[in-house]
Amino acid sequence: MATYNVLIMGASYGSLLATKLLFGGHKITMVCLPAEVEAFNSEGARVRLPIRGRKEADRARLAQIARAGCRLPVQRRFDPADFDLVVLAMQEPQYRSPGVRELLDAVRGKKVPCMSIMNMPPLAYLKRIPGLVTDALRSCYTDASVWDNFEPGC
Repeated sequence: MATYNVLIMGASYGSLLATKLLFGGHKITMVCLPAEVEAFNSEGARVRLPIRGRKEADRARLAQIARAGCRLPVQRRFDPADFDLVVLAMQEPQYRSPGVRELLDAVRGKKVPCMSIMNMPPLAYLKRIPGLVTDALRSCYTDASVWDNFEPGC
């Protein structure tokens, strides 16, 4: 099985996905707020989902892996080309924040495949829907310009 290097932008939505990907043996880096980084680095992650054949000790080991997988704060520079996948897991308004916007621009520039688990789909994703007039939806976004150069196919 292939192992992937995944960058997850956001802890609120992204931490459960990060934990599940860690169970699958993938390498995870999360971009999140300093308080979230501190929580992950000091407490790790606890998953309380029934998993067939897993014991509590397995969950404790996962917390240590998740702790090691967190690097931040948001201002830290990442090269998106180092990742196989970027997960957009922040609330839509956060993508206009300083540091986050620049990282999103870098992801765009490197054309790294992205998936979204955001509270609303990126505007570029909606452009994939035939017949949908996306210009009429720009006012629904806090700052629709963050998606202007984002390729719908990525």
